Amino acid sequence: MPTRDSYPEGTPSWVDLATPDIAGAEKFYSSLFPWEFVDVGNDETPYAMANKEGRTVAGIGSIADENVPSVWTTYFAVDDASGTAEKIKEAGGQILVGPMDAMGTGTFAIAAAPGGEVFGIWEANTHIGSGVVNEHGAVSWNELMTDDVDAALKFYHDVFGHITRTADMGGGFMYSTLGVGDRQIAGVMEKPDPDIPNSWGVYFAVDDAAAALEALKAGGGEVAWGPQETEGVGIMGGGADPYGAYFNVMQSDNLQD
Repeated sequence: MPTRDSYPEGTPSWVDLATPDIAGAEKFYSSLFPWEFVDVGNDETPYAMANKEGRTVAGIGSIADENVPSVWTTYFAVDDASGTAEKIKEAGGQILVGPMDAMGTGTFAIAAAPGGEVFGIWEANTHIGSGVVNEHGAVSWNELMTDDVDAALKFYHDVFGHITRTADMGGGFMYSTLGVGDRQIAGVMEKPDPDIPNSWGVYFAVDDAAAALEALKAGGGEVAWGPQETEGVGIMGGGADPYGAYFNVMQSDNLQD
Protein backbone atom coordinates (compact mmCIF):
# COMPACT_ATOMS: atom_id res chain seq x y z
CA MET A 1 0.00 0.00 0.00
CA PRO A 2 1.59 3.36 -1.04
CA THR A 3 1.15 5.32 2.20
CA ARG A 4 2.02 8.87 3.19
CA ASP A 5 2.83 10.26 6.63
CA SER A 6 3.91 13.70 5.40
CA TYR A 7 4.04 15.78 2.22
CA PRO A 8 6.76 18.11 0.93
CA GLU A 9 5.62 21.70 0.57
CA GLY A 10 3.86 22.34 -2.73
CA THR A 11 2.64 18.75 -3.15
CA PRO A 12 -1.08 18.03 -3.52
CA SER A 13 -1.87 16.44 -0.16
CA TRP A 14 -5.65 16.38 0.11
CA VAL A 15 -8.88 16.53 -1.87
CA ASP A 16 -12.36 17.12 -0.61
CA LEU A 17 -15.84 17.30 -2.04
CA ALA A 18 -18.36 20.06 -1.46
CA THR A 19 -21.83 18.57 -1.93
CA PRO A 20 -25.45 19.42 -1.05
CA ASP A 21 -26.04 15.86 0.19
CA ILE A 22 -23.30 14.19 2.25
CA ALA A 23 -25.29 11.00 2.84
CA GLY A 24 -26.15 10.70 -0.85
CA ALA A 25 -22.52 11.34 -1.85
CA GLU A 26 -21.32 8.69 0.61
CA LYS A 27 -23.70 6.15 -0.92
CA PHE A 28 -22.57 7.03 -4.45
CA TYR A 29 -18.81 6.98 -3.84
CA SER A 30 -18.90 3.82 -1.72
CA SER A 31 -20.42 2.08 -4.76
CA LEU A 32 -17.31 3.02 -6.75
CA PHE A 33 -14.51 2.87 -4.20
CA PRO A 34 -13.78 0.80 -1.05
CA TRP A 35 -14.42 3.75 1.23
CA GLU A 36 -15.67 3.77 4.81
CA PHE A 37 -16.90 7.07 6.21
CA VAL A 38 -16.29 8.65 9.59
CA ASP A 39 -18.22 11.74 10.68
CA VAL A 40 -15.74 14.30 12.06
CA GLY A 41 -17.80 17.48 11.69
CA ASN A 42 -20.51 19.10 13.78
CA ASP A 43 -23.99 20.56 13.31
CA GLU A 44 -22.52 23.85 12.11
CA THR A 45 -19.87 22.33 9.82
CA PRO A 46 -20.84 18.82 8.64
CA TYR A 47 -17.81 16.91 7.36
CA ALA A 48 -16.94 13.25 6.82
CA MET A 49 -13.64 11.48 6.17
CA ALA A 50 -13.46 8.74 3.54
CA ASN A 51 -11.08 6.03 4.73
CA LYS A 52 -9.55 3.00 3.08
CA GLU A 53 -8.18 0.28 5.35
CA GLY A 54 -7.99 2.76 8.20
CA ARG A 55 -6.18 5.52 6.28
CA THR A 56 -7.74 8.75 5.06
CA VAL A 57 -8.35 9.18 1.34
CA ALA A 58 -10.59 12.23 0.94
CA GLY A 59 -13.12 14.45 2.67
CA ILE A 60 -16.77 15.31 2.06
CA GLY A 61 -18.25 18.58 3.27
CA SER A 62 -21.66 20.16 3.01
CA ILE A 63 -22.80 23.16 0.97
CA ALA A 64 -26.11 24.72 1.90
CA ASP A 65 -26.38 27.29 -0.90
CA GLU A 66 -28.00 25.78 -4.00
CA ASN A 67 -26.25 28.40 -6.14
CA VAL A 68 -22.81 27.06 -5.16
CA PRO A 69 -21.70 24.18 -7.43
CA SER A 70 -20.66 20.82 -6.10
CA VAL A 71 -16.95 20.38 -6.74
CA TRP A 72 -13.79 18.48 -5.79
CA THR A 73 -11.03 20.76 -4.46
CA THR A 74 -7.29 20.04 -4.59
CA TYR A 75 -5.18 21.21 -1.60
CA PHE A 76 -1.42 21.79 -1.66
CA ALA A 77 0.69 21.10 1.42
CA VAL A 78 2.35 24.18 2.91
CA ASP A 79 4.51 24.82 5.94
CA ASP A 80 3.00 28.24 6.65
CA ALA A 81 -0.55 28.88 5.46
CA SER A 82 -0.47 32.60 6.28
CA GLY A 83 2.85 33.10 4.49
CA THR A 84 1.67 31.15 1.45
CA ALA A 85 -1.55 33.18 1.36
CA GLU A 86 0.58 36.31 1.05
CA LYS A 87 2.57 34.74 -1.80
CA ILE A 88 -0.68 33.89 -3.59
CA LYS A 89 -1.80 37.52 -3.40
CA GLU A 90 1.62 38.80 -4.48
CA ALA A 91 1.47 36.49 -7.53
CA GLY A 92 -1.91 37.90 -8.57
CA GLY A 93 -4.24 35.39 -6.92
CA GLN A 94 -7.01 35.92 -4.39
CA ILE A 95 -7.73 34.41 -0.99
CA LEU A 96 -11.40 33.44 -0.84
CA VAL A 97 -11.49 31.78 2.60
CA GLY A 98 -9.06 31.86 5.52
CA PRO A 99 -6.43 31.10 6.48
CA MET A 100 -8.36 29.50 9.32
CA ASP A 101 -8.10 26.66 11.79
CA ALA A 102 -9.85 23.38 10.95
CA MET A 103 -10.83 22.14 14.42
CA GLY A 104 -7.20 21.72 15.44
CA THR A 105 -6.32 19.33 12.60
CA GLY A 106 -4.56 21.99 10.53
CA THR A 107 -4.88 25.41 8.95
CA PHE A 108 -6.36 25.90 5.51
CA ALA A 109 -7.21 28.56 2.98
CA ILE A 110 -9.14 28.52 -0.28
CA ALA A 111 -7.66 30.58 -3.11
CA ALA A 112 -8.25 31.50 -6.72
CA ALA A 113 -5.37 31.78 -9.17
CA PRO A 114 -5.24 34.67 -11.68
CA GLY A 115 -6.73 32.26 -14.23
CA GLY A 116 -9.77 31.74 -12.03
CA GLU A 117 -9.21 28.13 -10.93
CA VAL A 118 -9.87 27.48 -7.25
CA PHE A 119 -7.53 25.45 -5.04
CA GLY A 120 -6.73 25.02 -1.38
CA ILE A 121 -3.63 25.11 0.81
CA TRP A 122 -3.20 22.91 3.88
CA GLU A 123 -0.81 23.41 6.79
CA ALA A 124 -0.96 20.09 8.60
CA ASN A 125 -1.25 19.59 12.33
CA THR A 126 -2.79 16.27 13.33
CA HIS A 127 -4.18 15.61 9.84
CA ILE A 128 -1.47 15.37 7.17
CA GLY A 129 -3.85 14.78 4.26
CA SER A 130 -4.38 11.58 2.29
CA GLY A 131 -2.79 8.67 4.11
CA VAL A 132 -2.87 6.36 1.09
CA VAL A 133 -2.39 7.22 -2.60
CA ASN A 134 -1.87 5.64 -6.01
CA GLU A 135 -3.91 2.49 -5.52
CA HIS A 136 -7.51 1.47 -6.13
CA GLY A 137 -9.83 3.98 -4.50
CA ALA A 138 -7.14 6.56 -3.70
CA VAL A 139 -6.00 9.76 -5.40
CA SER A 140 -3.47 9.15 -8.17
CA TRP A 141 -3.10 12.50 -9.98
CA ASN A 142 -4.18 16.15 -9.93
CA GLU A 143 -4.49 18.13 -13.14
CA LEU A 144 -5.19 21.72 -14.09
CA MET A 145 -7.04 22.58 -17.30
CA THR A 146 -6.49 26.21 -18.26
CA ASP A 147 -6.68 28.62 -21.18
CA ASP A 148 -3.19 30.01 -20.43
CA VAL A 149 -0.66 27.31 -19.59
CA ASP A 150 2.35 29.65 -19.49
CA ALA A 151 0.68 32.03 -17.03
CA ALA A 152 -0.41 29.10 -14.84
CA LEU A 153 3.10 27.61 -14.76
CA LYS A 154 4.54 30.97 -13.70
CA PHE A 155 1.93 31.44 -10.96
CA TYR A 156 2.48 28.03 -9.34
CA HIS A 157 6.24 28.40 -9.63
CA ASP A 158 6.07 31.81 -7.94
CA VAL A 159 3.86 30.52 -5.11
CA PHE A 160 5.23 27.02 -4.47
CA GLY A 161 8.57 27.00 -6.28
CA HIS A 162 7.37 24.26 -8.61
CA ILE A 163 9.78 23.01 -11.23
CA THR A 164 7.89 23.16 -14.52
CA ARG A 165 8.36 21.00 -17.60
CA THR A 166 6.53 20.85 -20.93
CA ALA A 167 6.70 18.01 -23.45
CA ASP A 168 5.14 17.15 -26.81
CA MET A 169 3.09 14.02 -26.17
CA GLY A 170 2.57 13.43 -29.90
CA GLY A 171 0.44 14.99 -32.56
CA GLY A 172 1.28 18.44 -31.26
CA PHE A 173 -0.41 17.82 -27.88
CA MET A 174 1.66 19.65 -25.28
CA TYR A 175 1.50 18.55 -21.65
CA SER A 176 3.16 20.31 -18.74
CA THR A 177 3.96 19.12 -15.23
CA LEU A 178 4.67 20.74 -11.90
CA GLY A 179 7.45 19.18 -9.87
CA VAL A 180 8.75 19.18 -6.30
CA GLY A 181 12.36 18.02 -6.31
CA ASP A 182 12.63 15.16 -8.78
CA ARG A 183 8.98 14.16 -8.40
CA GLN A 184 6.25 15.22 -10.83
CA ILE A 185 3.27 16.07 -8.66
CA ALA A 186 0.59 17.51 -10.98
CA GLY A 187 -0.25 18.15 -14.63
CA VAL A 188 -1.20 21.29 -16.51
CA MET A 189 -2.83 21.26 -19.94
CA GLU A 190 -4.70 23.57 -22.26
CA LYS A 191 -8.40 22.93 -21.83
CA PRO A 192 -10.01 21.25 -24.85
CA ASP A 193 -13.19 23.31 -24.78
CA PRO A 194 -13.34 27.10 -24.19
CA ASP A 195 -16.65 26.65 -22.37
CA ILE A 196 -14.96 24.57 -19.66
CA PRO A 197 -13.90 26.80 -16.77
CA ASN A 198 -10.27 26.81 -15.73
CA SER A 199 -10.21 24.21 -12.98
CA TRP A 200 -8.26 21.65 -11.00
CA GLY A 201 -9.36 18.05 -11.49
CA VAL A 202 -8.70 14.91 -9.48
CA TYR A 203 -8.00 11.37 -10.68
CA PHE A 204 -8.74 8.33 -8.52
CA ALA A 205 -6.86 5.11 -9.21
CA VAL A 206 -9.03 2.11 -10.09
CA ASP A 207 -8.33 -1.50 -11.00
CA ASP A 208 -10.76 -1.39 -13.95
CA ALA A 209 -11.59 1.99 -15.52
CA ALA A 210 -14.39 0.65 -17.70
CA ALA A 211 -16.09 -0.98 -14.71
CA ALA A 212 -15.68 2.19 -12.65
CA LEU A 213 -17.35 4.29 -15.33
CA GLU A 214 -20.20 1.80 -15.54
CA ALA A 215 -20.61 2.04 -11.77
CA LEU A 216 -20.54 5.83 -12.02
CA LYS A 217 -23.42 5.72 -14.48
CA ALA A 218 -25.34 3.08 -12.52
CA GLY A 219 -25.08 5.23 -9.39
CA GLY A 220 -26.82 8.15 -11.06
CA GLY A 221 -23.76 10.00 -12.36
CA GLU A 222 -22.97 10.98 -15.94
CA VAL A 223 -19.96 9.74 -17.91
CA ALA A 224 -18.30 12.56 -19.86
CA TRP A 225 -15.45 10.66 -21.53
CA GLY A 226 -13.70 7.32 -21.66
CA PRO A 227 -12.67 4.69 -21.16
CA GLN A 228 -9.76 5.94 -23.23
CA GLU A 229 -6.27 4.45 -23.38
CA THR A 230 -3.22 6.71 -23.37
CA GLU A 231 0.05 5.03 -24.27
CA GLY A 232 2.45 4.93 -21.37
CA VAL A 233 -0.17 6.16 -18.91
CA GLY A 234 -3.13 3.80 -18.82
CA ILE A 235 -6.89 3.75 -19.31
CA MET A 236 -8.81 6.78 -18.09
CA GLY A 237 -12.21 8.38 -18.08
CA GLY A 238 -14.27 10.91 -16.22
CA GLY A 239 -17.69 12.20 -15.39
CA ALA A 240 -19.87 13.86 -12.79
CA ASP A 241 -21.48 12.45 -9.67
CA PRO A 242 -25.27 12.80 -9.17
CA TYR A 243 -24.75 16.31 -7.75
CA GLY A 244 -22.59 17.59 -10.60
CA ALA A 245 -19.11 17.24 -9.09
CA TYR A 246 -16.65 16.21 -11.78
CA PHE A 247 -13.84 13.67 -11.23
CA ASN A 248 -11.73 11.20 -13.19
CA VAL A 249 -10.57 7.61 -12.84
CA MET A 250 -7.25 6.10 -13.92
CA GLN A 251 -6.27 2.48 -14.47
CA SER A 252 -2.48 2.33 -14.70
CA ASP A 253 0.49 0.07 -14.00
CA ASN A 254 2.81 3.08 -13.78
CA LEU A 255 1.68 4.79 -10.57
CA GLN A 256 4.38 6.05 -8.21
CA ASP A 257 5.00 4.39 -4.86
